[in-house]
Amino acid sequence: MRKITLFIAVVLTFIIIHSCGKSVSSSDPSLQKEMNEYIEGKDANIGVAVIIDRKDTIEVNGNQAFPMLSVYKFPIAVALGDYLRVSNELVADPITITQKDLKPDTYSPMREKYEGVESFKLSLYDIIAYAIQQSDNNASDILLKIMGGTENAMLSLKRLGIENINVVSTEEEMHEDNQRCYDNSATPIAMAQLLDCFDHEFEDLYTRNVKQLMETCATGVNRLAKPLTDTDAIIGHKTGTGFILSDGRLMAINDVGYVHLPNGRIYSIAVFIENSGYDIQQTEEIIAEISEIVYDHLSR
Repeated sequence: MRKITLFIAVVLTFIIIHSCGKSVSSSDPSLQKEMNEYIEGKDANIGVAVIIDRKDTIEVNGNQAFPMLSVYKFPIAVALGDYLRVSNELVADPITITQKDLKPDTYSPMREKYEGVESFKLSLYDIIAYAIQQSDNNASDILLKIMGGTENAMLSLKRLGIENINVVSTEEEMHEDNQRCYDNSATPIAMAQLLDCFDHEFEDLYTRNVKQLMETCATGVNRLAKPLTDTDAIIGHKTGTGFILSDGRLMAINDVGYVHLPNGRIYSIAVFIENSGYDIQQTEEIIAEISEIVYDHLSR
């Protein structure tokens, strides 16, 4: 896969090393208490982390690892940006995609659109759009291929100072063995830290484009974004949805994002719900209600 010059039209003359994994402290006891009370007794394993104004943190099960599912396409996009900055490789020319890149029996609007086309070209922006906005599994694996695989993705995340986010299996590998979905894991605190860093530490064209995709994402409208509808808040987010387990429970329903409120408050939020005893709509409603608790508290 050829790597050349433009989507990241910001050519770096020097490399700035960012550290996303900074320590954060809890200093909002009223919000912490309200979150604890809401989550207590729910028939699901729920993890939440919120970093408020880049310093204050509230969390429930914040250091527990949860399966990311398609949320992991967000750290892949962040890792790719870091990989391209550090390697000084700028991608401008369209990337050639063949039918070998479009695995069958996996969710892929890209494959459906180009079915029967032996090869075609897409910009890096278009491939990221498929991955972030439409959660296209083939697009996600193509992004990993561009940076040389999951190993380089992990190196980039560690270079950014992020621990406890594991990108170790491709979508193809997860499709072959569903248990590998649990290997691609993150703690809520680590994900909130990555979101906070992504939202504030990078100003290049690549990051602005990924933000634009996250902020215009039409999936998961009944999750974090639901209580923000008809407000002037800005939210950029990425969802993840699991399958039904053999016992009838939901593997996981997730949503993570960053929010800018009209009053100037900012926060990053990660909500992971694993092994839910509720249906998809009810589990999404839990995420929406957690989002509403945070929004109401910080909007006062």
